[in-house]
Amino acid sequence: GHPMSAARQKKQDIIKADLLAGTRVDSVTAFPKGITRLSSIIHRLKRQGLLIITERDKGNGIARYRLKDDRQGGDIEQSTFECCDK
Repeated sequence: GHPMSAARQKKQDIIKADLLAGTRVDSVTAFPKGITRLSSIIHRLKRQGLLIITERDKGNGIARYRLKDDRQGGDIEQSTFECCDK
């Protein structure tokens, strides 16, 4: 069978699109989209080479994720992330 179900892939794509659009993502905003295990999606996207930064909300301690802003550092070299794709 497939390593990842279509539904899981779709959720991963939704989160990825949000991050690439510069949106901050957390479990509260992901929940209405039917995403309950955001941390595992973030983990998989990191393994694909996305530079995701975790920020903790000082008020409620919720983890919020965003893409590393690479505008200061030039283009992200995708090739460096091909090492670990199993």
